[in-house]
Amino acid sequence: MTSNDLNQMRKEMCYLFYITSKEVVNIFNKHLKELDISFPNYIVLLYIENERPIFIKTLCDELYLDSGTISPIIKRLEKKELIERIRTADDERRVKVRLTDKGLELKKKFARVSEEVIQQFNMKTEDSIEYLQILRTFAEKNIYSKNDEVKS
Repeated sequence: MTSNDLNQMRKEMCYLFYITSKEVVNIFNKHLKELDISFPNYIVLLYIENERPIFIKTLCDELYLDSGTISPIIKRLEKKELIERIRTADDERRVKVRLTDKGLELKKKFARVSEEVIQQFNMKTEDSIEYLQILRTFAEKNIYSKNDEVKS
């Protein structure tokens, strides 16, 4: 591959990263609008395991969000009565969140949203599996590994 070919490939990859990530979020937002929820809120709710409380710090770590990003999301979800905060008895600074009954009901609709969005990608099952593996590899090499370095 020539230097020009490599440069062209890099330009195309940058462009494709941008337009595909933007399109995926737009497709999700169209479906989530019916549920009156944004994509970041959806991701947070998706991560919270039904009735099992989770520390806000754990959400930050697992979703690669800083506290300045997660705090407004938590406030919005709490205002919509989808989650509730629970302060730990031993240290009131440590806060957990859990889904409310309303949040649990909303979350039941998430499987339908994911299914509809993925169907809109017009990809064969084999292609979806391959794409998932590419995304995992990308995350492992570029996101998860950096987070492990920070923790060390």
